[in-house]
Amino acid sequence: MYIETMSLDATIPLNKEDKQMKLYHTETQEDFDTLLEKMKNEGCSWFFGEVITSDDSQLWERYKQDTIVYLEGTGLSYGDTSYAKDKYSDTPIEKYKVKQDEVAKWFDGATNAMKAFSSNGVSMKKQNTDNVNNPSHYTAGGIETLDYIKAKVSDYPSYAVGNILKYVSRYEHKNGIEDLKKAQFYLNDLIEWMESD
Repeated sequence: MYIETMSLDATIPLNKEDKQMKLYHTETQEDFDTLLEKMKNEGCSWFFGEVITSDDSQLWERYKQDTIVYLEGTGLSYGDTSYAKDKYSDTPIEKYKVKQDEVAKWFDGATNAMKAFSSNGVSMKKQNTDNVNNPSHYTAGGIETLDYIKAKVSDYPSYAVGNILKYVSRYEHKNGIEDLKKAQFYLNDLIEWMESD
């Protein structure tokens, strides 16, 4: 199927009172394809009722890394970043990354694990201890080790998830609540990193 791109004014009906517009920036073909599949699975279709198909993957080629997917209600369209910024200046553009979905699924499992720990008598209260939030042995040399890692590691989410798993897995056998707090620290830091990306 080929969707003729016209002026986006004609393809995106606006009724901001009834439906909230969402804008997703897809910088890669993989991100675009995954977002379309997700939207299809959630019951979305192209405006004017056209079904999302695997052939729609080719649409990314038009704007490539500047592609924006517009979602209003259950209707989709696509365009480029400059049009989205100009036409929808009050609507935030969310970067859509395939890895976000993978990390979100993992967070659901981690959240359930934390709830289970908590229900078994392990306290999840935040306490400001230096060994968790700012250990002195990680700031020697004038730079926080985690800041250096973020600057050097190309896939910080995987690093953070690895540390979360490590601390959750060993808490019963090594440092107890301190390890759970370290896992919580990395979870909070990863959420903050992804929200600022």
